[in-house]
Amino acid sequence: MKAAVFHKPGDIRYEQFDDPSIEDSRDAIVRVTSTAICGSDLHIYDGFLPQLRPEVLGHEFMGIVEDVGSGVTNLKKGDRVVVPF
Repeated sequence: MKAAVFHKPGDIRYEQFDDPSIEDSRDAIVRVTSTAICGSDLHIYDGFLPQLRPEVLGHEFMGIVEDVGSGVTNLKKGDRVVVPF
């Protein structure tokens, strides 16, 4: 998968990462279909909010559930979800 990664003010790079896997019974994996960069991401980009580096941006997204852990009861594969913050 690809992600927008903040390295320092003004320096964001698109990087490749391994696909996620279920590690805990409460995990869910969502295939992101759309994401947005919000105001807080812009503050990070401009250097106004100190962050650990590197930091993946884009925490508001929507997508389709690909897999869930054994303890997840309110989602199933194929569900469409929105994560607003």
